Amino acid sequence: MKYTLLFLLLYSNVLFAQPASYDIAAIPDALKKDASTVKRFEKIDFEVKDIDKAYLRVQEVTTVLDASASNELVFQQFTDNFHSLEDVDIKVYDASGKVLDKLKKKDLSSQSSGSGLVPDGKVYYYEVQANKYPVTVEFDYTIIFHGIFHYPDYIIQTPEQSIERSIFTARVPKDLDLRFKLMNHQFAPVIDETDKSVKTYSWNISGLPAKKYEIGSGDYSNSYPRVMLGANKFELDGYPGEMNSWKNMGLWYNTLVKNDNVLDPKFSEEIKRLTSNATNERDKVELIYNYLQKNFRYVSIQLGIGGMKPFSADFVHKNKYGDCKALSNYMQACLNAVNIKGYSAWIRGDNYPNIIDPDFPDDPFNHQILCVPLKGDTIWLECTSNTAEFGVLGSFTENRQALLLTENGGVLLNTPKSKAESNRFTSNTTIKLNADGEGSASVELKTTGEYIDDIKNYVFEQKKDDQKKYLVNYIGFIQPDDFEITYDKADNKAPVKIEMAIEKVPEFSSGNKLFLNPRIYKIWSYALPKAEGRTQDFYFNTPFIKTDTTIYKLPEGFTLETLPKPKNINFEYGSLKSTYKYDEVQKTIITTLQLQLNEYKIPAAKFLATKNFFNEVLEEYTEKIVIKKS
Repeated sequence: MKYTLLFLLLYSNVLFAQPASYDIAAIPDALKKDASTVKRFEKIDFEVKDIDKAYLRVQEVTTVLDASASNELVFQQFTDNFHSLEDVDIKVYDASGKVLDKLKKKDLSSQSSGSGLVPDGKVYYYEVQANKYPVTVEFDYTIIFHGIFHYPDYIIQTPEQSIERSIFTARVPKDLDLRFKLMNHQFAPVIDETDKSVKTYSWNISGLPAKKYEIGSGDYSNSYPRVMLGANKFELDGYPGEMNSWKNMGLWYNTLVKNDNVLDPKFSEEIKRLTSNATNERDKVELIYNYLQKNFRYVSIQLGIGGMKPFSADFVHKNKYGDCKALSNYMQACLNAVNIKGYSAWIRGDNYPNIIDPDFPDDPFNHQILCVPLKGDTIWLECTSNTAEFGVLGSFTENRQALLLTENGGVLLNTPKSKAESNRFTSNTTIKLNADGEGSASVELKTTGEYIDDIKNYVFEQKKDDQKKYLVNYIGFIQPDDFEITYDKADNKAPVKIEMAIEKVPEFSSGNKLFLNPRIYKIWSYALPKAEGRTQDFYFNTPFIKTDTTIYKLPEGFTLETLPKPKNINFEYGSLKSTYKYDEVQKTIITTLQLQLNEYKIPAAKFLATKNFFNEVLEEYTEKIVIKKS
């Protein structure tokens, strides 16, 4: 028995030992294929000491093969009242494995984290400067958890990264234990229960080739291997809870906000007066939401229990600001004042939906919104936006799962999925064309849904140079020599009007002929990525309808020679319809186009057809209207 134990100890030391050298010549060719980084050696040890105490010890050595992965040369860790960063060791190696530089925690930059008024954390930061590639970096550090809500996931692999060796160990008291979920792989752990009080889970992975990221496939965590870890019991700032069900997570939240989501009676009376003339509950909700949008501002605030406990409703009412959780909590309190139930909801806000496993309670959330379940109608509200339409969620929070925080605990619900009709971009343009190709254009833009925020953020109160960048680089207008934008700041639904002076309207001229594009901007401006061999789904931001009407007023003495043929193209997820008409009496050419996309998620098997469709949309813009001097 003694010899068996000795063998196991020796074998374990070999198994977990790091390589003697980080010479890139030692990397197998199979691990260089499709890779921009190679994880040479990684050892992560997560040790839970108690319900509110844990250590995360990390040693990671990564070879960066080229500048496309320069982000891997950045060391960045966030700390707050619940996470402290212990001594840090950074080493830099050249291609042969020779040490070029060594750094400690004192060599790092640090600053307050977040953009809030009173952030309570720090970010530690250092960027390794690479004079040449390949270069290898080693980051060794320890994070101490002073209170626990979320266990760290084991991120096995990221896009275009191969794995030479990676080891993850989680040690947890048996009376607490943990939950785990294998995502996008079948690397089962070795579980050791020989210790009477501690249970150990170990993953040991090696020789994993790189996997390319396919552009537009969304959050890489949905398709790359990782292990989700979850606590059963936790405690944060003296608030104990259980995470073995979504219901219990919601009950824990209720202990945080107890008495903080009720307005002082004098403030409640203000809200009652505000809604006194409303004839139904929906109108009351809309009046309060409009009041919130016009009088309160969003600020990012990391104070509170792990950034989770909101300011009280009274605080927000007095100070007229709050973060997502504080503004949602305040809106809920205002609804309570007029006897309408509203519920805060945790959600993962991002450009692409994050997949939440309904059978694995966890904390992937980073945002809070509000849900108002009226009879026969459920209203979702983004309380941080001053421009969002009432009851309309944007691409940041629509079409994904949210945890509704009710008085009876947490309940997973899907937020609404917008339809194409909800996100409209409508343009009407009249162009007065001169014989030499110069012209003036009057443009009217009307937007709904997702496009309202674009207009507000990039047009309203922006410098003229920034407005021009938006018009040319984002919408795709031809370069104006001068322009003037007018809008009604108080009414987001009012059209934006643009007057443009353009030195050269035609694409080109030849002899007495001018060659015009169907319109002076590109209704769609980029080609989708290659389709060959695609295995991952493709995501658009939202479904949409884009409609354009363009009128060309011809110069004196000019007439039409050629119009493009109209197009009517349909595919499984959308359509394109264009028309061209010449009014000989008015000497005007009228072009119309409607581009519609009905789904935001395109299955990989359908991507080729989608790419071909949008290629035809791009080709439509290259069609030429030809006019000639009589």
